[in-house]
Order: sequence, then structure tokens, then C-alpha cells
Amino acid sequence: MRKALTTLLLIIIAFTAWKSYSLWPIAPCTKPIPYSLGTFDKRFGVTEQAFLKALSEAEAIWEAPLGKELFAYTPGGALKVNLIYDYRQATTEELSMIEADVKGGEAQYRALEAEYRGLKSEYAALKESYDARVADFDATNEAYEQHVESWNAGPRTSKSEFEALERERRALERQVKALDSLEDELNAKVRELNTVVGRLNALAKSLNLNVEEYNAVGATRGETFAGGTYTSDASGEYIDIFEFQSYEKLVRVLAHELGHALGLEHVGERQAIMYYLNEGEVGKLTTADMDALKTLCGVQ
Repeated sequence: MRKALTTLLLIIIAFTAWKSYSLWPIAPCTKPIPYSLGTFDKRFGVTEQAFLKALSEAEAIWEAPLGKELFAYTPGGALKVNLIYDYRQATTEELSMIEADVKGGEAQYRALEAEYRGLKSEYAALKESYDARVADFDATNEAYEQHVESWNAGPRTSKSEFEALERERRALERQVKALDSLEDELNAKVRELNTVVGRLNALAKSLNLNVEEYNAVGATRGETFAGGTYTSDASGEYIDIFEFQSYEKLVRVLAHELGHALGLEHVGERQAIMYYLNEGEVGKLTTADMDALKTLCGVQ
């Protein structure tokens, strides 16, 4: 009887030890984390196929450096990835549109500035030519008037002198016509310049208003949005994506939240995937990210 009780006690201890062991958490990086799509709001303008592609690229950011599978897309997987449209993405889209208008306006302004400089150069060349021809006309006209005065003071009987005066007069008339034509061209160029200046001023005012609008909308945003969040509680595990400006930013925010799902915390390097803001542009791990991943996974 005592032997039977001892055997039963050993079985209970063994079962208790096995049960306790089975409840221990799985060591990080030893088994792929299964994930699946949850809520998917189409107002982002992203297809499920494109979103899954972004998730695959976000996975690879963590998996490629270690050469092992850390995540696995599994329909019904416990980790739900949700795409949730709210005021955050709406504000980001509004800011993007205003920013695009500002950039387009700035490009137009620079083009107008170049046009203005070209017109001004053309006007300066015309004005220089006009002034030189006016000076030439004034000198020729003064000589003509002296010749006329001399003619009037004399006997006025020389046919050759009279014909010479007529040739001078006709030459002066041709000069006047040429000057009138050049003056019309100058005035047209001035009007063209004034039109461009008016457009430049109007565009400058518009750009300033657009910048003010951008700042006003940006102010309503408050602190920089968290593009996504990772949550693990009694109800389950979730990655919620709220906001991104481009496909590249979507991949980065997904990679960031997948990093949290692995068990990583924020790092201080601004370009890092695990920096608390989505400021970086490169879709790969930085030194700080890699160090944190190796520490988590126990890799040397």
C-alpha cells in the first residue's frame, strides 16, 4: 500500500512538473509567430494583396538578417493585423494634398521666375539698342537741322544741296519709323514683364496661404501620430495600423509593430525601425535594431 502511494505521488509530481513546464512561454525567435488579417478598411486605397505584400516585406526585414522564419501568415493566426481608417489617416491625406499643391506651386513659381529673368534680359537688350538708336537719331537730326538752317540762310538755288537735304529728311523719317517699331516692341515686352510679375505675386500669395493652411491642418494633428500599435491582452494579440504616407512608410510601420510582437522595445537611433517615430526612410535594420534583435534571440 505504501509503495502504491509513493508511486501515485511520483506520478502527481511528474504531471505537475509537466503541466507547469507546458505553461512556460516559448523562448523568443524559436517558433514563427502566426498572424492573419483582421479588420481591413478599404478607404486607405490599398488592396489586400498589396497589404499582404507589405507585410511580407516587413517580415523579411527581421528574418533576412538572421536567416530564419520569425513570422508566418496563417489564415486564422492568433496575431491579428488590422487596417483601421480614422482621423489620423484623413489628416495625413489632407496634409499630403496641400503639400503636393505647395510643391507644384513652388515649381511653377521657379518656372515663372526663370521666364521673368529671360524677359528682363530681352527687355534690357532691346532698351540698350533703342537708346543707342535714339542717340544716333538725335545726332543725325541735329546735323540735318543745321543743314536746313544753312540752306535757309543761303540763296537756296543749289539743286544738289536740296536733294541732299531731302535724302537726309527721308533717312530721318525711316529712322523715326524704326524707332517707333522698336518702341512698340519695348512696350509689349514691358506689358509681358508686368503680366509675369503679377502672376508671380499672385502665386507667392497663394503659396503663402497654402503653407499657412498646411501649418493649420498640421497643428490640429498635435503630436506626431503613432502610425500603428501593438496590443497583447486577455482578448488576444493585435497590430492596428492607423496611418502611413506611402507604401514604404507602411512597410516600416508594419515592421515596427512586428518588432514589438517579437518582444522588442524602442531604440534611440532615429533611423531605426524600432525608433518610436516612423522617421527613417530605409527599409532595413540599423545597427541598433540588429543589436536588439540579436540580444532578444540570443544570437552572437
